[in-house]
Amino acid sequence: MANCAAINPAAGSAETMVSTVDCYMQSNVQAGYANLLGPGSMFSYGLTIALTLYVALVGYRLIFGRSTLSIGEMMPRMVMIGAVLALTSNWATYQVLVYDVLTDGPQEIVSAINPVANKASITERVDVLSGRMVDLADAWTEFDARPEQAMPAGIIAEPETLPATATGITAFVAPKDSLGPNMLLLSALLLVLASAGVLVVAKIILGLLLMLGPIFAVLCLFAATRGLTLGWGRAAVLMALVPVMAMMTSAGAVALLEPVLTEMYVSASEGIFSLRSALTIMVVVLVMVAVSVQLFRVGRTIVSGWTLSFGQNRTADNAPVTVQSHHDSVQPANVIYNERMQSLVGSIERSAMATSSTSAANQRAI
Repeated sequence: MANCAAINPAAGSAETMVSTVDCYMQSNVQAGYANLLGPGSMFSYGLTIALTLYVALVGYRLIFGRSTLSIGEMMPRMVMIGAVLALTSNWATYQVLVYDVLTDGPQEIVSAINPVANKASITERVDVLSGRMVDLADAWTEFDARPEQAMPAGIIAEPETLPATATGITAFVAPKDSLGPNMLLLSALLLVLASAGVLVVAKIILGLLLMLGPIFAVLCLFAATRGLTLGWGRAAVLMALVPVMAMMTSAGAVALLEPVLTEMYVSASEGIFSLRSALTIMVVVLVMVAVSVQLFRVGRTIVSGWTLSFGQNRTADNAPVTVQSHHDSVQPANVIYNERMQSLVGSIERSAMATSSTSAANQRAI
């Protein structure tokens, strides 16, 4: 297993967390693939049995006339067998066709849409902004704790009456001096969670799915278990689609927060701390959190419409559309729809007619 760097808060929690998860995910997926398909493993024996059964079923259908030896019938099956063998026999092939597409593909899409909003720059900018928020909160707290900011001697403040709730319990009101720093600290925490946190969650789930990828590739052979493979593909695409939307959302939020934090930094150097600026920052971050929560739901809606046809519905999909009248739409119940049965019945009728004509000719000859 590769040596991955630990999370370093001093270097930025978002950037180091995402980089560490990427490193651990690649090393664990590669090690799991090697252990699952290594020599002597139970899965390798199961793979051999599954391929043997599939080839035997194809031969059985050909022998008993349930399939035809045509390109349209056999090509999808041969492609399926080749894909299963390619994905379960070599890590390099699996890495190029599956791992790299699902892990590096989202970053390439984001870079093509917005060259500035790639993963590295987004996490670095999030670390910079969250660090500035923490620094401003510390400076604000230290500024409020200075002796000159305290009430002058000889002046006694009148105790404020706290508002009462509907039940008569006295409500707790936080001091105004601590409200601004707390808002900045909470905004920094939520910013990291809504950007790097979403990326880390999606990457961890995607890594688990990629470790189980060879198993679901074998399940694609049989119609009874093909739905499991389709479900695995939908989940993997969902976890690859969420980082794309998360990075785009983070790029927009960072672009909105940078001018506000820069202005607040300049004001803080002059000893001026604006509670309105802190409120603006928190509102932007909360909107970003709300959008990030909906990303998984939006991605699930997108991938739920993805279906795969493995050749069984090709004839129905390509059949020409005909308009029938009301009288033609009512068909007798004894119509035979199976073409193979129609040809069989036709051959039996022709043989019966030939037999009857032969017998009639023999009678006339006698």
